[in-house]
Amino acid sequence: MSRVKNEKPHLEFRRGKWCIVWWSDGKRNRLSTGTEDEAEGRRALADFECQLEKAPLKMTFSECLSRYVESRRGKVSDLKRLEEAVVPLRGMMGYLRIDQVTQREWDRYMAARFVKRSGVLTATPVSLGTLRREYNVLRASLRRAWKDGFLTRPPEIEPPRDSAPRDRFLTKTEARKLLDVCDTPHVRVFMAIAMYTGARKGSILSLTWDRVFWERDIIDFQEPGRPLTGKRRAIVPMTKDLRDELEHAYKMRNGDYVVHWHGKPVPTGLRWSFAKACERAGLNWKPTPHHIKHSVASWLAMDGVPIDQAADWLATDPITLRRVYRKFDPTYLRSIADGFKL
Repeated sequence: MSRVKNEKPHLEFRRGKWCIVWWSDGKRNRLSTGTEDEAEGRRALADFECQLEKAPLKMTFSECLSRYVESRRGKVSDLKRLEEAVVPLRGMMGYLRIDQVTQREWDRYMAARFVKRSGVLTATPVSLGTLRREYNVLRASLRRAWKDGFLTRPPEIEPPRDSAPRDRFLTKTEARKLLDVCDTPHVRVFMAIAMYTGARKGSILSLTWDRVFWERDIIDFQEPGRPLTGKRRAIVPMTKDLRDELEHAYKMRNGDYVVHWHGKPVPTGLRWSFAKACERAGLNWKPTPHHIKHSVASWLAMDGVPIDQAADWLATDPITLRRVYRKFDPTYLRSIADGFKL
C-alpha cells in the first residue's frame, strides 16, 4: 500500500535538524530550519506558513471574502445579511487575485450588477443602497487583508453615489387600512407594534414577552446581552391601542416571542405576508416593512413632536431625523420666517 502524500508544509527530522517539507507544482521541497530543537522548528514552520499564505499570487478575492466573514462571526448581529452581500461579489469577482481588485474591476461590477428573480437575471439594475452595502463589504474585506499583511496597501476605490432619501411614506389612513386587513395573528401584532412604536423589523421579531412591562406600560426592545450597535433599540411607552392589541396577543400566546409562528420565532422577516397585506389593503404602491419606521418619523414630524423626543422614541440619530423633519414639519422653521424682514 502506497504512503499518503502530505502536501501541506510540515516538519521532518533529517540528519539531526528539523526541516520544513512542502509540495509545489508536483515537486517535493525541503528547507532546513537549522535547529534540532522541536519548539524552534515549529516556530519556524509557523513563520514559513505565514509567508507562504501572504504570497499575492495565492490569495483570491473569494478567499479574502471568506476570511473576512469568518473574522466577523460572533461580532456582528446579522451575519446572514453579510453573507448575502458576499454572494454576488464572490460570483462576479471571486476569481481575481486580491491585488487585481481595482477601480476598473469595481466599475465593471457595478455596470453588470442586475436584479435576479427566481435565479433569472433581469434588465433592472440593483438599487444604489444594495451597491453601497456590497461596496462596504468589498472595502472592509480588502482592508482586513491589508491589516493582516496580504496586501502592501488597500486599493483606493470610489464608493457608489448615495441613494436619494426615502420620500414615500404611509399615510395614517393607509396604515389603518393595512392594519385592518391583517387577519393572521403574527402579522397583525407585527404591524401594530411597527406602526405604534416605529421600531425596526429585527427589534420587533426578537421581542419577547418578558420585555413587555404591563405595570409600567412600556416595551424594552433591547435584548439582554446583545452588543450595542449603531442601530440602537428603544424603550418606548405603549399607546392605548397598542396595549389592546398586545393584550389580545398575550391571551393567544404560544411561547416566549411576541411575534411567532406556531410558537417559534420568525427569523427571516415577513416579506411575503407584508406584500400580500398591502395588496389586500388596496395600496397603489409597494411599501416594505422599513417604510413603516420612516412613516412614523414623518407622522411625528407633522404632529410637531420635538426632534429630540422623536429621536429617543425611534432610537434614531437626530441628524437623520432632521432630513425627515425638513420635508414634513410645516412649523420646523416657522419662527425664523415670522421674524425675517428686509
